[in-house]
Amino acid sequence: MLPPLLTCWCEGTRARRVYQGIAILWLLSLSDLVFTLWAHTFTTFDEMNPLAAALLDHGMLGLLVTMKVALTFLGATIFWRLRGHTRAEIAMWAVVLAYVLLTIRWSTYTTGVMAAAGGVA
Repeated sequence: MLPPLLTCWCEGTRARRVYQGIAILWLLSLSDLVFTLWAHTFTTFDEMNPLAAALLDHGMLGLLVTMKVALTFLGATIFWRLRGHTRAEIAMWAVVLAYVLLTIRWSTYTTGVMAAAGGVA
């Protein structure tokens, strides 16, 4: 018999899993945005996304925020509308995994910047 929390997850409907995945996607996407703005403002940061880099280089932070929120909304809407399809759910979790890996990268970057600044031993 599975523990209650695991049972809840395993026996959940696809719609609930997709809803939870979209919530995680939003959280990680907005975290990426906050870290990008922080790094651009306070560190020597090179943005690897060419479109975001162009917006940052021209001081278009508002447009960058708008673009990030709009694209996340568009992606989340597509995943929600296709929630009945296994491939769409797998794709959504792949995007979530990419954001998790990006979050780990942000953690490494932030730790390195703080250590270089003398803030972390």
